[in-house]
Amino acid sequence: MKANFFSDGSPYLSHPLLTPERTKAEVDFVLSQVNLKPGDNLLDIGCGSGRHAVELAQRGFRVVGIDPSKAMIQAARQAASGMDNEPRFIQARAEQFKSRQKFEAALCLFTTLGQIDNDGDNRLLVERVFDHLNKEGHFIVEIPHPEWVKTNLVYEEYIPFQKGTMYIERSFSETDNAITEIFTRVTRSERRAYLLKYRLFSREELVTMLEARGFTITAVFGGFQELPAGPDKASILVFSTI
Repeated sequence: MKANFFSDGSPYLSHPLLTPERTKAEVDFVLSQVNLKPGDNLLDIGCGSGRHAVELAQRGFRVVGIDPSKAMIQAARQAASGMDNEPRFIQARAEQFKSRQKFEAALCLFTTLGQIDNDGDNRLLVERVFDHLNKEGHFIVEIPHPEWVKTNLVYEEYIPFQKGTMYIERSFSETDNAITEIFTRVTRSERRAYLLKYRLFSREELVTMLEARGFTITAVFGGFQELPAGPDKASILVFSTI
């Protein structure tokens, strides 16, 4: 049986590409595009191990991070432990999240939107975000660029991983326009598989989803840089406001 990709021992917690330098650059770019100031309330949706939440808190923002995974919330709390301006982390599904608190901005980054489990994908989180933003609040969403993903999909690979090997199998389903990834960690003493599945949204689908809820699109970029969101870019970064 395959474990959820974000469960205990997740390969995500040792993701080689999620460096502090990358996190800082992503936060730098987001803050360069929106009018936010230290002390503002921010919501980090699908906060994972807390890398964006911690970086933002270090810059003086009051951050709440939510994630459905207990393992991710535990890792995030550990990463933030002892901070003067410690973020608050809550285990919750974004599409079901309810709070009396309002936020100046919400971030939904790194393939959070479109994650699929037994209850389907999580696109209803757009509704919850709108309900929790103050007037003129910002919603920043990053999704994989579907054409880039399909063109560059590596169907099978082996990589060294924590005194063993990580075997990764990937597939694309035309039926639900989704990517399935199976990560199998193999060591001398253990063999464990993790499952990750996420739906790909086009730029047009995402914009339509946001506008249908009442958001106004203010900018669209090809990742965390001021470049067009074409199929040569790995992700699409959309800025919107109420």
